[in-house]
Amino acid sequence: MKRKVSAFLVLPLLVLLVFTAVNVYAMTEVGTPRRETLIVETQTPTDVPGQFNSYMQGTQMGFGIHQLMSAMMWEMDTTKGEQFGEVAAGAPESNEDFTEHIVRIREGIRWSDGEVLNADDVIFTFNMIMDNPGIGPSAYYNAVFESIEKIDDYTVLIKTLDSFPRLALRFGVTIWGNDLRIVPEHIYSKVEDVTTFKDSDPVVAGPYTVKAFDNLGKWVLYERREDWQHSTVGVVTGKMPQAQYILFKYVGDDTTRQMAMVNNEVDILCEVTPEMVEVMTAMNPNIACWYKDFPYATSDDPCSKGISFQMAKEPYDNPDFRWGVTLAMNFDEISVNIFDGVGRASALPILTATSAMQELYYIPLLSWLEEFALDLGDGTTFKPFDTGYAYRMAETLRAQGYDIPTDHDALIDMFGIGCWKYAPDVAEKLFIKAGLEKRADGWYFEGQPFTINMTYLADTEAQAGRGLIAAYDQLVKFGFNCNLASESSATWDSNAATGNYEIGGYWPTGGITRDLYSQISGWDANLIVPLGERGAGQGSRWNNAEATRIIHEMAVVSPDSDESYELGMEFMKAATADMPFLGFHSGVKFVPTNSTFWENYPSAENPYNGPWWWWSCFKYITTEITPVD
Repeated sequence: MKRKVSAFLVLPLLVLLVFTAVNVYAMTEVGTPRRETLIVETQTPTDVPGQFNSYMQGTQMGFGIHQLMSAMMWEMDTTKGEQFGEVAAGAPESNEDFTEHIVRIREGIRWSDGEVLNADDVIFTFNMIMDNPGIGPSAYYNAVFESIEKIDDYTVLIKTLDSFPRLALRFGVTIWGNDLRIVPEHIYSKVEDVTTFKDSDPVVAGPYTVKAFDNLGKWVLYERREDWQHSTVGVVTGKMPQAQYILFKYVGDDTTRQMAMVNNEVDILCEVTPEMVEVMTAMNPNIACWYKDFPYATSDDPCSKGISFQMAKEPYDNPDFRWGVTLAMNFDEISVNIFDGVGRASALPILTATSAMQELYYIPLLSWLEEFALDLGDGTTFKPFDTGYAYRMAETLRAQGYDIPTDHDALIDMFGIGCWKYAPDVAEKLFIKAGLEKRADGWYFEGQPFTINMTYLADTEAQAGRGLIAAYDQLVKFGFNCNLASESSATWDSNAATGNYEIGGYWPTGGITRDLYSQISGWDANLIVPLGERGAGQGSRWNNAEATRIIHEMAVVSPDSDESYELGMEFMKAATADMPFLGFHSGVKFVPTNSTFWENYPSAENPYNGPWWWWSCFKYITTEITPVD
């Protein structure tokens, strides 16, 4: 007698079989098997489709170019906070005064056309940068390097004009990437002008090559090299990247992105909001963030978001004005308006409050911050630092039903050591000291009605955009007349470099190593160029003699020395007193992943790397992300 099978058992089985069939046989929109294709969001389309030359203006490096193809001299282990050699076989071997540096080239790396990567490529790239003023860092390279010479096929001698003990830290990756990307000499030496060479069919040293790209700039399809073992990642790790194809794709607006993730049409998103996380995780159990539960996001992206001032313009060049803006901000309200209170306060200018930097710099500076006082210009002073923020925000979130720890250290780790006080009466005194005048119909500067123009990047970097909008609300509430505008990626980047802004939602911050030189060297006032020009330094053009002196002193001491660390502390005090950048939170990243087709993404439970899909180190994550069986 045959057994009757219950419909309650058949239906789930049918669903499973259908899903399995879809899972096995599904194809992507670009014609590749879905199970072999890792789909990664890029936050904006590119204005220059088919442009893969990293030395040509406008190339969108985050479209997979520096994550999958570029060859760096030194790369970064973000978990350990340590560099390792990529094209270089190890750390530079320097003479006693750090003016001569032997760099050995890693053997075994081949370009994707089979040519060997060796000293000739390294020498050519250095000289190409130095000989082409149209390449952004050219002037800086000429200020640092005397020459680079070939000792043998896998050894070069780099001579610097002055003592330079941080060759790897400055010309290798410490956070996002680096402006030194080795190019194939046998290709680029035949190009008449490398700054106009699109390189639409690039020969690369990384593990993936370009298979196809969208002529409208919405996607690039990469394919794993057949000889992946001769790529940078293959030689360094001996591991094969798991995905046959990686599709970097612009997904669309927030609603489209949410549904694409829920429907398993994308595996990795780069930037979302807490509201989006709640919707997506409720609809698809395979979607997760760095933490499974609140606060979901990591606060250790070393690029704090806040307010960038254009200090080549008045009155933004005046520290009293910048401090006035700082104390006109109600940070508790700003924090709620950005990501509902999620995030670690990153009050110090330039240096982000990652977990490491909080331990190395923020906490040791706390007693100094508590005693730090501003001269208000009327015979009085004011201590602006507020240590109560973590406790206030914890209470706010507990009232909303979140399980927030009560332990002091846990609260400091979650919310930071403090923020700047909300003191509008003090802010008013500082604005007056800076030369502004308050009249019945508003604020004036040099006898004219004063308006603050504020800009932010459109359609991406939600934390930065929301922060700038929140700052706009605070300044309007204070009484300023403000204009608020968003800009496309190309306009945004150009305006940052040329200084075409007043207050912007830029993030010229960082900090991942104990030695701060790589992070602060761009703030050297000697690198400032006139408004409208592009230079090697920070586009916000902070001209501070004390900070520049410290940078120059730090440049000639060992990065491992106590003196370097002490100089870093001096720099942070000088920067705090001058407030060249007003930080809100450290980089808060919800960066959700989808484990329907791929798994073993880095997470708080499996932190073999950070979730930095847009950094150059992503190529080392590709060996660990594995297909779901």
